[in-house]
Amino acid sequence: MMNTNHIADQLSAVSTALEDASVDAYGDLSTSAVAALLIMRRSPAISIGAVAKEVRLSHSATVRLIDRLEKSWLVRRLRRRGREVMVELTVRGKRKAVDVAEARRKAALSLLSNIDESQLENLSSMLKFILNDVESSSSTRYCYDNPLKDETLAESEPA
Repeated sequence: MMNTNHIADQLSAVSTALEDASVDAYGDLSTSAVAALLIMRRSPAISIGAVAKEVRLSHSATVRLIDRLEKSWLVRRLRRRGREVMVELTVRGKRKAVDVAEARRKAALSLLSNIDESQLENLSSMLKFILNDVESSSSTRYCYDNPLKDETLAESEPA
């Protein structure tokens, strides 16, 4: 019988290896800043509250994060929509978001490089099964595309 603690540690190690391989592309950005950029990349305009929920920070911490990103010319505030302050990526922010998303994807691809097609299909099936039980879409915050969507749709989406 397989030791699930061992498998859990293997999964954690893969996650850590992916993060370690991606961190160079972050520059001076925190992981929360990267997550915010990647979330904002998927939406033309998003409320600070929605960013806070996805990044899993308090509203006030997210406001401070947006302030820092705005000072770096990566994000801009838009006019209010009711009580919500909307934000969007600047051109520079979009470029940085694509850069870090591509770096993360490249790191993940390197981890998969020695796996054959049938093993990849099995791995994809297992990951899909695991992700089915994930309660929150925030688990996709570091992904280039949304892995919870159908694969054929994700492949056809523009970068």
